[in-house]
Amino acid sequence: MTVLESNVAAQSRSSAHPLTQLGFAATLFLSAALLFSIEPMFSKMVLPVLGGTSAVWSVAMVVFQGLLLAGYVYAHLLMRFFTLRWSALIHVSLLAFATFSLPVAIEAIFRAPPQHFVSLWLIGLFIASVGLPCFALSANAPLLQAWLARSGHTNAANPYVLYRASNLGSFAVLIAYPFLIEPRLGLEVQSHWWSFFYAALLAGAGACAFAASRFEQSAPPATKPAVAIRRDASSRTRWIALGFIPSGLLVAVTAHIATDVASAPFIWILPLALYLLTFVLVFSERPAISEQVMLRLQPTSVAVLAVLLLWGPKSDWSVALIGHVFVFFTAAMVCHARLYRSRPAATDLTEFYAFLSLGGVLGGIFSALLAPLLFTSVLEYPILVLAALVAREDVWRVDRTEWKSDLGFVALPLITVIALCVVLPTSNACFAVSIMALSAYLAFTGATPARMTTLATAVLAAATFFSPSQTVVHAARSFYGVYRVVDVEGGKFRVLFHGTTAHGAEQVRDDAGHVLIGRPEPLAYYAFNGAYGEAVNAVRARNGGKLDNVALIGLGVGALTCHALPGEHWTIYELDPLMLEIASDARLFRSLSNCAPNVKVILGDGRLTLRDSRRPIDLLLLDIFSSDSVPTHMLTKEAFALYKSKLAPHGAIAFNISNHNLELASVVAESAAANGMVTVVKTDPKPPAQTLKLQAEIAVVARSGSDLETLKLDSGWKARNISQLALLNSMTIGSSP
Repeated sequence: MTVLESNVAAQSRSSAHPLTQLGFAATLFLSAALLFSIEPMFSKMVLPVLGGTSAVWSVAMVVFQGLLLAGYVYAHLLMRFFTLRWSALIHVSLLAFATFSLPVAIEAIFRAPPQHFVSLWLIGLFIASVGLPCFALSANAPLLQAWLARSGHTNAANPYVLYRASNLGSFAVLIAYPFLIEPRLGLEVQSHWWSFFYAALLAGAGACAFAASRFEQSAPPATKPAVAIRRDASSRTRWIALGFIPSGLLVAVTAHIATDVASAPFIWILPLALYLLTFVLVFSERPAISEQVMLRLQPTSVAVLAVLLLWGPKSDWSVALIGHVFVFFTAAMVCHARLYRSRPAATDLTEFYAFLSLGGVLGGIFSALLAPLLFTSVLEYPILVLAALVAREDVWRVDRTEWKSDLGFVALPLITVIALCVVLPTSNACFAVSIMALSAYLAFTGATPARMTTLATAVLAAATFFSPSQTVVHAARSFYGVYRVVDVEGGKFRVLFHGTTAHGAEQVRDDAGHVLIGRPEPLAYYAFNGAYGEAVNAVRARNGGKLDNVALIGLGVGALTCHALPGEHWTIYELDPLMLEIASDARLFRSLSNCAPNVKVILGDGRLTLRDSRRPIDLLLLDIFSSDSVPTHMLTKEAFALYKSKLAPHGAIAFNISNHNLELASVVAESAAANGMVTVVKTDPKPPAQTLKLQAEIAVVARSGSDLETLKLDSGWKARNISQLALLNSMTIGSSP
């Protein structure tokens, strides 16, 4: 080559470099956006099959983490055994081949879930339906960074900065999905747009492959000494651990928020978006938030968690949500900041991401698959928060003498508090105040790592296993959530909680403390004189005093079955086999065994199993909750079209829409109106204290205004919108029965 030719080539390479980095960043941004938009989109397709449970999100995260690991390992093997040109050709071919899996849809063989091993079935569904395109997309982040490292670009020494573009794309689409994408586009339209942008991604990846191959160097340039971390067994273990903790914590905090704080549509997106944001903030030579700031905040975040665990059920949900997000964000930032400082030279980039992803998969498996089998509560949450505390470098530098000294420093006041609280008559209050006082002190122990870790372990254990207001009789956990049976009011009443929501209550002892037997009086939302009872009695009276066929979706403790009369045919549709097991245990609750011992119970999602019903339904009772939230797929106009098709000519629906966080009456009314049906709603007056009767909000839906008029509901039942008022203006809804 002549000197002139060499100068021309050098000039061409120099002029191409700025555009090269911009093209790589844009392609990675789009790739990440596609990868993290398919998760909520496809999960929404799956939700109706599994009753809207938050566990779908947890398993979905594990599947996508597994595909991410597979993609990272594939990328590492490509860069290890092939030249850049061959790796580019193979990967672009894989991206092209994955188009045969589009558009995104559920594979036909996955029609209904089994009663057991639901998690494994769901994993198979995800892999069969979207596994190939997600696998191909997952490999883009490490591959494009490795291609840039060998392209001769001026920033090739630290291609890790491109990981920020990748996570920024993920973060952006997760924020946009619930506010911009999902409200405006149906799932089918989303799927087609996803295919269109995937084609654009394929073109971008091809352009990046061409650019990198054109300027390929035999090896990446030398990495700056500050980031040239030695690659050995300890560093690989560190990468796995620092990937494991935030990933497992992401699943754990999402499960805790959904079951114990507030279960609302897409609430799981918030912690996932923050998880991705932490990568954006720390994968930089000048991080947006200093690692030292997060280290100082970490003991405070643990103290906040202890207080939230202690008083969670009594806390305002918005305050609790902010607190848990703060705890998770702090722990993830600490782990990811140390992870970035532990990154190796660019020559080992793909191996670094493979081990990081391995840790992420293991963390997700621990929280989503193993923890529900090992624990009867979301115990993995405080365990992983403690693990994030132990992951600090200053904790590992503490010598044995300091550990012994601080362990004694913490043990002495703990033993004193326990002894004092045991002898005091107000022991519950004593324990609660002591835990809060020790948590406050914990916030200021960051300078003494051994004391901080020991005290954090003590207060989290106390807050997790001690409840100042409840006696737990039975605890269980399934794929669909956490259940607790607790005695309150000195053992007079027994309540079933799913997450933070009471799903039924019974009086088990009289005022003298004697155990009650026989048919119980329904409490909670199901009282005979409440709105639910009024709806049942009104439909029964209109049918001549007897209901030929009643369908109840959502079992709870079986309290609604105590509204049944002899000779009536009731069928119960229940999603969770564990819920049926609890309700059938006469040692826990008497409603089902005394009020409807021979009732037919059909297991499975109510919307799916109801389709097989052949007998016209006089009264459809909907009492469906996942913690505090009604699964959204049971509220859609398509769902109400199904309900209407199963009703008898003058049948009615009574829907329990009681909720602490969401207004559901207008949602029910609009979905009903879209099917030509009319809705009235009543909220019970606030019940007297100490009765265990809860303020229920019930919606009654009928085929027409004339059908609703024949129910003779009282003036407490109100129409929900103007269009329905027009249908009801000739009715006498305000008249007494």
